[in-house]
Amino acid sequence: MLNKTLQKEIDNGLPGPLYYLWSSESCFLEDAISRFVETIIASGTKDFNYDVFDSSSEPRGIIDAAYTLPIIARRRLVVVRDFHLFSAAAVEALKPYLDQPSETTCMVVLSQKTPKASFKFNWRVYSLNIKEWDIPSWLKQAAAAKGVRLTNEAVEYLIEFVGHDIGLLMMEVDKFSLSGSKTVTGKDIISSTSMMRKYTSFDLVDTLIAGQKTRAFRILKTMLSGNAFDAPVILGTLNWHFKQFYSLWLNKGKRPDKMRENTYRTLVKYLPSFNEGDFYHIFQNLHEADLGVKTSGRPEIVLEILLIRLLQKGAWN
Repeated sequence: MLNKTLQKEIDNGLPGPLYYLWSSESCFLEDAISRFVETIIASGTKDFNYDVFDSSSEPRGIIDAAYTLPIIARRRLVVVRDFHLFSAAAVEALKPYLDQPSETTCMVVLSQKTPKASFKFNWRVYSLNIKEWDIPSWLKQAAAAKGVRLTNEAVEYLIEFVGHDIGLLMMEVDKFSLSGSKTVTGKDIISSTSMMRKYTSFDLVDTLIAGQKTRAFRILKTMLSGNAFDAPVILGTLNWHFKQFYSLWLNKGKRPDKMRENTYRTLVKYLPSFNEGDFYHIFQNLHEADLGVKTSGRPEIVLEILLIRLLQKGAWN
């Protein structure tokens, strides 16, 4: 979901020479790039007027591209990705251009972090992050852009099963889009290949918090069987539900507005037996499992080890 102020800027043709867009979600940045290309670059001139750079690029090359005059077009587009990874020396080398950008170029700087307070450059800054309560409306819009209409019930089930991880939600929307589905209901979510299950990810979290070892491994085996879930999805949803549990603990049991009643009733009863140290170990283990899933050839083994560690709550203290 684009920042509404940025959307107005796009509607006005992106008149500024320099923009800084930041978001922790890469899909929002990618969407923004496509909007910039559609607005700045006319068909047939992309090869001459469009350049993309990242933190591995030489600052001199970025500046040269930005100062190059457009060909058969009013302006050029220069995209600078991963600005949060740029070294201090690289930023310093770019400073003269960022202070006085070329009017014949539209440069868009992309980052996963908000610009440092020390950066006083002549750019227009926009955050593309969205709040959790905006995710349902964003999800509907994202699906509609791919030709899929999600009912309110479908949105509720998707968030219940997948959590609020933007990347995982987009994966599910893409699956429906590729299948040719035009309208997706709650029943479709439950019966779809990726959602077909005897258990949900929340059932797994419930058993882990309750320390039910045998049931936890049975649920994991069921979720992995037939590729109903893949390891990144399981891990992403575990992370989301534990974050919900931690948020509930921080708020001393006060129910968040967007938390479903059944979820709240299940989690709140466990709060008295958890402390800050427990949550530290939970998220430390989830982080290590995330690295393992991305690098291991046997992600299912990584998940089994994760369950063993999460079920050893008594050994943490």
